[in-house]
Amino acid sequence: MANVANCKKCGALFLQTSNRIEVCDKCFEEQNKLLSEINTFVIMYPEEHIALEDILKKFNLTIDEFESFFSAGKFVKIAQKVTMKCAKCGKIVPIAGKTNMLCSACAKKLQNEI
Repeated sequence: MANVANCKKCGALFLQTSNRIEVCDKCFEEQNKLLSEINTFVIMYPEEHIALEDILKKFNLTIDEFESFFSAGKFVKIAQKVTMKCAKCGKIVPIAGKTNMLCSACAKKLQNEI
């Protein structure tokens, strides 16, 4: 039996399903449209790479929202084209080659220090 919950995006009541437990149908559709727009924008971007900050600004996203989508596998097609700065060394890396906010080299170095 499905549970009733408040949508984490808009607050509306909705019936949770096995594949949708956080957002209502309306917000889910809006989210899918946004994800499609982001993927299309990045794929059609004329340069070889695009900075994550540019995507966040254009689509009015927070880094947490982007991270959530990325962790859920929503940006597999564009992961090699989107770049970000490593929080530790500042190196520009594709988001596909990072661990959280660190490049793979800094993540490995940090893991060895622990």
